[in-house]
Amino acid sequence: MKMKSVNTAIALLIAASMAISVLAAVTWVNHDTRQTVFNEGKESMNNMVAQTMTALDNYIVQTDEMAHMLASQQAVADALAGRDALPASGLFKDFMATSSGYWAAFVFDRNGQVVAGYNAKGQDMTGADRSSRGYVKAVLSGKSDHFLSNDILISKSGGGILIFAAASVVRDHTGEIIGGVGLFPKWEHFTSKFVDPFRVAGSGYAYMLDHKGRMIAHAVNKDLYLKDVSDLEFVKIALSAKTGEATYTWEGREKYMVFNTAPTTGWKVVMSAYEDDLAAAAHNQRDKLAAGGAALGVLLVTVLIFAMRRTIINPVKNILEYASEVAGGNLQARLEGRYRFELQSLAGQIEVMVRELKNKLGFSQGVLNGLSLPCSILGPDHKLIWVNKQMMEMVGRTGSPEDYIGVSGGSFFYDDESDDREVLSDQAIREQRRKEAEIEYARVGESKNVHVVTTPFYDMDGELLGALGIWIDITEIRAQQKQIEEQNGRISQAAAEAEEVSQRLSSAAEELSAQIEQAKNGSDTQRSRAQETATAMEQMNSTVLEVAQNASSAAEEADTAKQNAQDGEDIVRRMIEAVGGVQAQADNLKTSMEELGKQAADIGQVLEVITDIADQTNLLALNAAIEAARAGEAGRGFAVVADEVRKLAEKTMTATSEVGNAISKIQAMTRDNVAATEKAVFSVSQSTELANDSGRALAEIVGRVEVAADQVRAIATAADEQSATSEEINRATDEINQIAIEASQVMDQASNAVLEVATMASRLNGIIESMGG
Repeated sequence: MKMKSVNTAIALLIAASMAISVLAAVTWVNHDTRQTVFNEGKESMNNMVAQTMTALDNYIVQTDEMAHMLASQQAVADALAGRDALPASGLFKDFMATSSGYWAAFVFDRNGQVVAGYNAKGQDMTGADRSSRGYVKAVLSGKSDHFLSNDILISKSGGGILIFAAASVVRDHTGEIIGGVGLFPKWEHFTSKFVDPFRVAGSGYAYMLDHKGRMIAHAVNKDLYLKDVSDLEFVKIALSAKTGEATYTWEGREKYMVFNTAPTTGWKVVMSAYEDDLAAAAHNQRDKLAAGGAALGVLLVTVLIFAMRRTIINPVKNILEYASEVAGGNLQARLEGRYRFELQSLAGQIEVMVRELKNKLGFSQGVLNGLSLPCSILGPDHKLIWVNKQMMEMVGRTGSPEDYIGVSGGSFFYDDESDDREVLSDQAIREQRRKEAEIEYARVGESKNVHVVTTPFYDMDGELLGALGIWIDITEIRAQQKQIEEQNGRISQAAAEAEEVSQRLSSAAEELSAQIEQAKNGSDTQRSRAQETATAMEQMNSTVLEVAQNASSAAEEADTAKQNAQDGEDIVRRMIEAVGGVQAQADNLKTSMEELGKQAADIGQVLEVITDIADQTNLLALNAAIEAARAGEAGRGFAVVADEVRKLAEKTMTATSEVGNAISKIQAMTRDNVAATEKAVFSVSQSTELANDSGRALAEIVGRVEVAADQVRAIATAADEQSATSEEINRATDEINQIAIEASQVMDQASNAVLEVATMASRLNGIIESMGG
C-alpha cells in the first residue's frame, strides 16, 4: 500500500519505532527474566530433589536403626532362646500400636518361623513361615547383619499397600546367629510426605524409580505405581547416570527434569516440570511489561504526533497546498501559516523560488508576446499549446488563440484531422533537432512563400517541452528576386545582341568610311545623303538617351530590391537580439540552479549538526548505561532506558545518513541540471551564430543587388557614352556634308551601307526597348 500522507507515514514511523523499541525492551527483559526465573525454577527443583534425597537417606537409616533396635531387645533374644515369648510378643504389639508408619514387625528363628510379631491390623503373626523370603535368607546367611530390600512390594494381606523389607540379625551371647527381626515400613508413609506434596511451577511434580525402571512413586498418577517405564527415553537417561538433568519432549511440550540416586537402594528421585511453566512468571511479567509499554508507547506516539502536527505536518501541509496552487497555475497564491526551525527557511526559499518563477515566466511570456513574427508552439503530444495573432492572420484563422489550444498541427495549418499529416514542428519533436525549410503555403487565398524555422526546447531536466515554430513570409522577396533574375537575363541577352549589332555596325561604318574616303570628291547627292544620315544619327542619339533613362530606372528598381534585402537583414538582427534575450534567461536559470545547489549544501550542513547531536546523545546514553551498570540491580531499569536512548540515537544517525544521501543525490541532480543549462546556453549560442549566418547571407544578397545596380548604372553610363559618340558622328557627318560635293558618286554606292546602318540602329532600338521591358 502506497501512503500519500506524510502525517500517516510519520505516525506509522513513530509508532513502528516505539513498537520496535518496546518490543525489543520487552523481549530483552523477558529473555533475561525468563532465564532468571527458569534458573530459579531449576534451582528449586534441585533443592526439592536434594531434600527428598536427604529425607530418603534418613528414612532408610531410621528404618535400619529401628530394625537393629528391635533385634537388640532382650525379650527378642529370650524368645529365640526358647524361653518365654510373651515379652517379645508384647514388645511388637506395643510397637505396632504406637508406630503408624509400619505395616508389620516380627522376629523369626533360624528356620524362618515367626516367633512373635504383629501387623498394622493387630493380627498376631506368630507361627507364620517366612523361610522362603529373601530378607530371611540374607540375614540367616551371615553375610551381613543388616538387610534392606531395594524392591517395593504390594502387601496382599494389607489390601494392596506398598511396603519394603528391612531385617536385622539376632545373635546370642556367643555371637551365634539365632534369628532375626523383620520390619516392613509403609512406603506411602514416606511418599506422602516427601514426594506427593512437592510441586514446582504449578504443574511440576516429583516421582521415583527403582533400579529396574519401575515407577515406585508418583505425585500425580498413582496408577503408574510399580509399572515398568524403562522403555521411555527420559527414564533411560535417568537410569544411565546417578545424578543429572535433562530436557525432553512430553505430549508435544518441552519438559525439564533433575534426578539423583540413593546409594543404598539405587532408587531415583526425579523432579520434572514443563519449561514454559517454569517461565510462566516471566511470561506474566512480559505481558505486564508489554501492556505497560504499549500504553506508554501510545501516549508517547500521541504526544509526538501532536507535536509533529503542530511543528512539521501542518506547516508542510500548508507548503504542499501552496505548491499545489502554484503548480496549478495560481501564481497569486499566498503561503499561510507560521514556520519554525528549518521549515521557516524552507518556506522563505519556496517563496523566493515562486517569485523567481514569476519573474522567469513573466519574462518568457513577455518574450513570446513581444514576438512580431508569426509563431506557434507544439507540445510533446504534437498538440498546439500556444499561438500568436500573427500566426493566425498568416494561416487565415479567426477567433482567439485559446480556441486552437489542443488541436494538432495538421488540423491547424492544413485542416487535416488525421494523424498522418505532419508539419515541420512534428518532425522537430520526433527527431528532437532543429528543422528549417521553405514551403509554399496556400490554405486560403493566394500562395505564399514561407521560410519556417522550428526548434525543440527542453526543461532543466532535459525533458522535451515542445517545439517553437517561426514563420517568415518571403513571398515578396521571392517575387522581387525572380523579377531581378528575369531583368538580369534580359539585360544579358540585350548586351550580347547589342555587342553583335555594334560589331556589325562597326564593320558597316568602316565600309562606309572607306566608301566616303573613295568619295571624298562626292556629289551633291552624296551631301544630301549625308544630311539624311545626320538626321538618322540624331534619331539614334535620341534612342540611346531613352536607353540610358531606362537603365537608370532599372538601377532605381535595384536600389528598391537592396532596401528590401536590408529590411530582411534588420528582421534577422532583431531575431538575433530575441535569441540573445533567451540566452540571458538561460544564464539566469543556470544561476538559480547554482543557488539551489548551495541551499542543498546548507541543508547538508544542518544534517551534519543533527548527526553530531545524535553522536553526543549516543555517547551520553553509553555513559548512562555504564553508570547504571555500576549501580547494579538498582540501575537495571535505567540501563534499559539508556540502551533504548542509545538505539534511538543510532536510528537517528541512520535516518540522518539516509537524508544526507538524499541531499547528496539532490546536489548531484542540481549539478546535472546546471550542466544541462550550460548545454542549453551553448545551444542558444549556436542559434545566435546561425542567426548571424542568416544576417551575413542577407548582407551578401544586399551586396549582390548592389553589384547588379552598379552593372545597370554601367549600362546607363555606356548608353550616355554612346550618345556622346553619336554626337561626334553627327559632327563628322557635318564635315562629310562639307566634302559631299566631291563624293556624290561614291555616296550613291554607300547608300546601301547607310541603309544597313539604319536597319541595325532600328534593331538596336528594339533591343533597348525590350531591355526597358
